[in-house]
Amino acid sequence: MPLVVVCGQPCSGKSTVAAKLVTLFQEAGLTVELVDEPSLHLERNAAYTGTFNEKNTRAKLKSQTERVVGRKGVTILDSINNIKGYRYELWCVARAAGTRYCMVHVDTEVAQCRQWNEGRPEGERYKQDIFDDLAGRFERPDARNRWDAPLFTIHPASGTGITSNGEDAEPEAEVLAGVVRAMLDEQPNVQARVARELTPTMATANPALLATNTLHEIDQAAQVGGGGACAWRCVNVEGRRGASDTHEIINAITEAQAAAAGGAAEVVRFPGVSGGGGGGPPQELELQRPVSLAELRRHKRAFLKLATKITFARLQDASAAKRMFVDYLRTALASEGGGGGGGAAGEFV
Repeated sequence: MPLVVVCGQPCSGKSTVAAKLVTLFQEAGLTVELVDEPSLHLERNAAYTGTFNEKNTRAKLKSQTERVVGRKGVTILDSINNIKGYRYELWCVARAAGTRYCMVHVDTEVAQCRQWNEGRPEGERYKQDIFDDLAGRFERPDARNRWDAPLFTIHPASGTGITSNGEDAEPEAEVLAGVVRAMLDEQPNVQARVARELTPTMATANPALLATNTLHEIDQAAQVGGGGACAWRCVNVEGRRGASDTHEIINAITEAQAAAAGGAAEVVRFPGVSGGGGGGPPQELELQRPVSLAELRRHKRAFLKLATKITFARLQDASAAKRMFVDYLRTALASEGGGGGGGAAGEFV
């Protein structure tokens, strides 16, 4: 469900606006998760004293938002949210969850915020140096940024505001009602176009969990070829080995070299390993010199180390591992002067 981010200067009236939004969403029949400093038992002066404490505070707020967003309800993050890079991270959280998102900017003059801060009880008041530091570093949201859109602006001092697709001031109640509509309704106007469900991408979506035997499967794929292999010098290799789909790539190379009378096999073709992830021509591996079994095993160990540490998320199945192992051999042998191109371009270049 939607994520509503409330931002503004310290003591600008954010909590009051957030409380009104909670009431409106509840009246619409939705449960609301309010994430703010008091809900995490954070004292405002201690939470924003120094860079280290401020970073921890932002991390805790973001972590709690990640835990509750996307459930059956609306999540409202009520905090200063003064850094545009941090607001972008929150937008990525909503995008990873595949939910709607909007920004509510509580726009109050710094002088008015300072006056409201001084009128608060001692335990709820920002210290003057902390207030000045936070107020001086506030980065105003910009509706042209996708992580600040749709942007609703509230002016608590005058009781007015501006909706995401409006230029004239409207009553605050109308703007808050617009927030609810943008998050819940399908509207045929510009506001609905920017308040749509965000779609996760490779950068924001978590990779699918792999099986516990993935390393074993990659190891097998590094050995297993599909449908055998044949060399241009030894056209009868595949026929002698039969039609089994469990021939090893390494064994196929050594057998092709053996059929070439111990010389370079020139081109080894793997019919069951197609280029481009499937549906393409068979992968080919050019060998300009004989490659020993020990060298092939060394390359296999290096490939397994690389696959499990760097490209682990891309090896979702055995066919991808086969293709990438052939690509790795092509690149590794070419860099050593023992092989060349052919077939699809390598993925390890």
